[in-house]
Amino acid sequence: MMKILKGVMALALGIGFLATSLSVSAQESTLDTVLKRGKVIVGVSSEAPPFGFIDEKGELVGFDVDIAKLIANKMFGEDGRIEFLKQGFAARWANANSGKIDFGIQITTVHSQRPTKVAFTRSYVDSGIVLVSKKGSGIKVIADANKDDVTVANLTVPAQEDRAKRLFPKAKLIVFDSTAAQFNAVRTGRADAAQLDEPIARWYVSQQDDVQVTADWITPPTNNAVFTKLGDFTWWLVLDTYVSELRGGSLYPQYAEIYKKWFGERPPHTKFWIEAQLKAKENASK
Repeated sequence: MMKILKGVMALALGIGFLATSLSVSAQESTLDTVLKRGKVIVGVSSEAPPFGFIDEKGELVGFDVDIAKLIANKMFGEDGRIEFLKQGFAARWANANSGKIDFGIQITTVHSQRPTKVAFTRSYVDSGIVLVSKKGSGIKVIADANKDDVTVANLTVPAQEDRAKRLFPKAKLIVFDSTAAQFNAVRTGRADAAQLDEPIARWYVSQQDDVQVTADWITPPTNNAVFTKLGDFTWWLVLDTYVSELRGGSLYPQYAEIYKKWFGERPPHTKFWIEAQLKAKENASK
C-alpha cells in the first residue's frame, strides 16, 4: 500500500511539474507578439529635444526617434514598421510593464531603484545631470543655486526632488512634466535654473545664446538605456543585442551618423581599430 501511495504521489508531482513547464513555455515573449503584429510600438518623449520633439513641420523627430527607427529597420528588414507613443516621463514604467509599449527609449537614466521597476539594456548614450540657468543669473556652479531667492525647475521624477533637497535645499522648487517646460521656465524667468540631462542642456545652449550650463555636474556621467517590462528575458536579450551592436559593433557606422546629426560629433567607439579606420576615411575625404 505504501509503495502504491508513493507511486501516486510521484506521478502527481510529475504531472504538476509538466503542467507548470507547459504553462511557462506557452507564455509568449513580447518578441513573438511584435513579430506577429508586424511592427514595434515604442514609447518616446515629444518634448525633450534633441531626443524626442515635434519640429516646425509638426513631425516627431530626435535622436531617440532615429535610434528606434534603426532598431525597427534591422528587426524587420524595411522601414515603416514602427509606431510611436508619445508619453510623459511619469508614464514610462506603467506603459512598459502593461505592454502598452514594447519598449521605451526616452533619455532614461539607469540609477537608484529603477532596475526594480523595468528591465534596462546596456547604455545607448551617456549622460549626466547639470543645471541650466540664464546668463547673468549668478548661478555658475551647483552651490550657487542653494539660496532662498532661487527657484529651480524639476521634472516629475523622485530622483530630481531628492537631488534638489540634498544639493540646494534652500531653493524653491517648481515641477514640470517635460524638459521643454523646464527650459521654458528658465527662459521666461519663472525659474532661475533647471535640472537637465547634459546632452539636452548642450542642445539648448547651442540654440539659445542667453543660457549657460554650470561648470560642475550634479551627477557623475550616467548610462541612458532602452527599457522594457520586467521578466521577459528573450525580448530584453534581443533589444540589448541591438544596443550592443549600435555602440560597438556592426551597426556603429549608422549609429555614429545619427549621433553626429544631433550632437555635432561622432561618439566614441569601444573598438579602437574601427574608430581609427573611420577617422582615416573621414580625413581622406577632406
